[in-house]
Amino acid sequence: MSGPEILSLVLLVAVFALAIWRDVNVGLVAMPAAFLLGGIAGIPKEQILAGFPAGIVALIVGVMYMFGHAQRSGAFDRVVHGIVRVSGGRDWVLPWSLFAVGAVLSGIGTLPSATVAIVLPVAMRVARNRNIDPVLMAIVAAHGAGAGGFSPMSPWAAIVKDLAAKSGVHYSENLLFLGLAGFDVLSTAVFFFALGGLPLIRRGRTEGDAAGSTAGTGAGGRPAEAVQGASRITPYEIGSLAGLGVFVLAVLVLDLNIVFAAFAVGLVLHLVFRPDGRRVIADIPWGVVMLTVGILVYVGDLEAAGTLKTIAGHLGGIGAPVVAALAIAYVAALFATVESSTVAVLGVVVPLTAAVLPHQTSAQFTALLIAVCGTIGGVAISPLHLGGGLVLANVDDGDHKRVFRWLLGWSVGAAVVLPALLMVLPVSFGL
Repeated sequence: MSGPEILSLVLLVAVFALAIWRDVNVGLVAMPAAFLLGGIAGIPKEQILAGFPAGIVALIVGVMYMFGHAQRSGAFDRVVHGIVRVSGGRDWVLPWSLFAVGAVLSGIGTLPSATVAIVLPVAMRVARNRNIDPVLMAIVAAHGAGAGGFSPMSPWAAIVKDLAAKSGVHYSENLLFLGLAGFDVLSTAVFFFALGGLPLIRRGRTEGDAAGSTAGTGAGGRPAEAVQGASRITPYEIGSLAGLGVFVLAVLVLDLNIVFAAFAVGLVLHLVFRPDGRRVIADIPWGVVMLTVGILVYVGDLEAAGTLKTIAGHLGGIGAPVVAALAIAYVAALFATVESSTVAVLGVVVPLTAAVLPHQTSAQFTALLIAVCGTIGGVAISPLHLGGGLVLANVDDGDHKRVFRWLLGWSVGAAVVLPALLMVLPVSFGL
C-alpha cells in the first residue's frame, strides 16, 4: 500500500477511536480528517467535498421536520399508549406491540435512532410496571426499529442506495427491506424465547393497566394524563397523524419525491398549528446530519486515495469470494459493536463490499447486503449504542449491572455468530 493509503486507514481508525474515547460526534472528527488526508494525498478540495451527501441530508432534515410534529403534539405518545392498552392484560403481547410500533415508525421514514428514542423509554417503563425482564423487552422493542429501518422510505435505505449507485453495483431495494425485516422478526423470536418468553406466555391474563406504565411526562413536557389518553385529543395531534397518512399515500401511491412530500407536509402543519419555530429547528437531529456528512465525505476520500481499491485487491486475492465476504461481515460486526451509529458503519462497509465483490448479480449483491446489514443490526443493542444507552438510562439501579452485562454479552455473541450464520444466504445465491 502507498503512503496516502496507509495514512487514510490510520486516520480512519483514529477518527473512530477519538470519537469513542472523547464521546465526540464521529462526523465532527471525520470532516477535518478528510481535509487533512486530502491535503497530504493531493486530493483537490473540490473533489473532497464532492462526497457531500446533499440528497441524504435533505431527506433526513425533511422527514424529521415532518415527524417532529407528531412527536411534539403528543400524537406518538397517544398511539404508543393505545397499542399498549390493547394487550388486554396479556403481558407477552407487550414486547411485540412495541416491536410493531417501532417497525411501523421506521418503515414510514422515521430515523431508526429516533424510533428507538421514542419506543425504548416507554418499553422500559412497561417492563418495570408489568414485571417483565428489561433485557427481553429492550431487545424485542429495539429490533422493531431495525425491522423497518431499510424500507424504501427510510434514510438508512437512502444511504445504502446512494453508496451502491456511486460504487456501480445493483441490488433490489424491496428484497433488501423484506429480507432484513424477515431476519429481524425471526431473530427477535429467538431472542424472545431464549430470554424467558415462554414463561411470560404462560402467565396468561394479568390484572392492572399496562398502559399506566407510561406515566410520567409526555411529549413537550405534557402531564402523564395527556400521554395516557385521559385528555381529549387535540387538533394538532389529529393534524399531525393525518399529515403522516398523506405523506405515506403521496410517496407510495402517487410516487412523489420523498423529500418534497416530507417538507410539504411539515410546512403545512407548521403554518396551520404554529409550533415554536426555534424548537422545530432544534428538534431536527443535526448530530445525525453531521455524522452522515462527515463519514460519507471521508469515504469519498478513501475512494479518491485508492484505499478501497487496494483493500478490495487484497481481499479479492483471497481467492474464495465467500471468505472475502465473511471477512467484510466480521469487519462490519466489529465496527458496529464499538460504534454508536449505524450510519457510520454503513458508510464504511457498503462501499467496501462493493469494491471487494463488484461483479455480482443484483440478487447476489442483495443477498450480500442482507448478510452484512443483518450483522450490523444484530449487534445494535450494544451498551455503546443509542439503544443500549437508552435501556440503561431507564432501568432501575439494582438492575443496571445485570442489564449492562446481558446487552454487552448479547451484542458480542451476535458479532461472533451472525456473520458466519448469515453468509449462508449469499452462498445459496451462488456467491
